Amino acid sequence: MGPLSKSNCSKIFSEQGCGLCLRVLDGPETLSEHQDICCITAPVHQGTSLPPTDLSDGYEEDRSDRGLGAIAMDCVMAGGGSDGALDICVWICLVDEDEKLIFNTFVQPQIPITNYRHEVTGLKEEHLRYAMPLKNVQEKVLKLLLNGESIGRLRSNGGKAKLLVGHDLEHDLDCLRMNYPDHMLRDTARYHPLMKTNLV
Repeated sequence: MGPLSKSNCSKIFSEQGCGLCLRVLDGPETLSEHQDICCITAPVHQGTSLPPTDLSDGYEEDRSDRGLGAIAMDCVMAGGGSDGALDICVWICLVDEDEKLIFNTFVQPQIPITNYRHEVTGLKEEHLRYAMPLKNVQEKVLKLLLNGESIGRLRSNGGKAKLLVGHDLEHDLDCLRMNYPDHMLRDTARYHPLMKTNLV
């Protein structure tokens, strides 16, 4: 059949494409059936304002048959300093292994924001008006990760503490002014199959 023009491709995808998993199906009927069972969560579009959500107090995971649990973390950074180049965490989100939202909140910046990076973050000054203080965020995140264990006694097997999963966790933890043991981190920025290499 060969390559399609951009307009034809767009038309076909709008009629037969799943906006969640990006598969192109045989027709609108097949698409309808597929969308009923598609398991990928719809993305949050840029500029969408999610209300702060703290589900951590009621969060309990049944770990009886799953072994070591994990929590994924992502942070959104705004810019501070005279040129706006200093990364400041202004939004944090934690999900469990089943993509269930555990904790999602804006973070009160420690220094004035000079660049909201709105084109990327979708954030404006009003989003941070009632943001959670950094100290409270640190306590909540640590409580979820430690899961009742002492930070000095964490084990990567057999303990109740959670693995922390994310991309460039060292940077996120630094911006949050937090520490978590290296053996409990699973960082996609350091996972060799995903790292860029110079093949020349």
